[in-house]
Amino acid sequence: MLNKLKDSIESEKIKIISDELRIENVNLRKELQESKAANWILSQVIKACGTVNSFEALMENITDILMGVLGVDTCSIWIKSDNIGKYTSYSRSVYNSNEYEIERYDDFPDDILEIKDTKTLDINNEKFSFCKWENVNSILISSLEDVRTNRERGVIILEHRNKNFFSENTKQFFDILSIQLSIAAVNSKMFEKINEITNKDPLTKCHNRKYLEKIISENLSGREYTLAVFDLDNFKMINDLFGHKKGDDVLVRVSKLARTIVEDNEGELIRIGGDEFVIILYKTIEESVRILEKLRKGVPDLHTIKDTGIDITMTIGVACSKLVDGVDKIFNLADMALIEGKKNNCKNKIHIASY
Repeated sequence: MLNKLKDSIESEKIKIISDELRIENVNLRKELQESKAANWILSQVIKACGTVNSFEALMENITDILMGVLGVDTCSIWIKSDNIGKYTSYSRSVYNSNEYEIERYDDFPDDILEIKDTKTLDINNEKFSFCKWENVNSILISSLEDVRTNRERGVIILEHRNKNFFSENTKQFFDILSIQLSIAAVNSKMFEKINEITNKDPLTKCHNRKYLEKIISENLSGREYTLAVFDLDNFKMINDLFGHKKGDDVLVRVSKLARTIVEDNEGELIRIGGDEFVIILYKTIEESVRILEKLRKGVPDLHTIKDTGIDITMTIGVACSKLVDGVDKIFNLADMALIEGKKNNCKNKIHIASY
């Protein structure tokens, strides 16, 4: 009887130990999976930092990576804007079909920005203004700090519908990841500024010839587009009579008008020298001509031009991607259409190239 009792006790001990080992094994597997996921996320973030050439594209990649690997409902990255008191949110959510969204805000909770270490919040019928959606019970917040200046740049916020969703391992991982993301964000912003200096014309603030060369080298095959080349009729008289300062004022005003019209239609404006510019519109030639006609008619009405008393107008040469393949060839056709139009004394008109 005593032996049976001992055997029963031993059997129960073995069962308890076995259950503990099984639980421990499950936990170890979970930790291993989390470790692999963490390493993969870090590798993808580092890869994205080296291949993405714009800050918004970097945020798009990172939110996609975090959503996919961590299985959260919502991922948002809040970044302080250069303007004081302004914030931009880059986010995705399962409640919005995982669409990438960029939204601007005038404020953000100061106490959230002051969080230094990664923190988790479990919500009990409490609503936080920075939450993107209603059905949130677990939040992870990780600070993004500019490592050069020790200033807060923003935060990463992850949301999930389940309580206690974020583990201690996830918190520790985000302490490391947030440093990498902060460095990536700073570098990306610096890259954008350098890229803007390199590819922007300092006078008119539109793209420069180097940017056009970049577009030519990359080509735009597979996209329908219209390319226009324009210059200002009688512009030399402005410089001769009023000096180059007045000439610069005219170029700034014309390019501002052109940039507004072109950017409203998701196109690109490029100054290639003097008073000569290139416009690329990703539209049919019929749509593009209507847009360009608005620009052409608007130039003589500019106050800066009216003040000179000189008949400053715009002549435009246009070609479309259906004529030939290659941006350089389309550019040459549009340029020749402009030149031929002026030779035939047909200024202040749009001349469409044929092939």
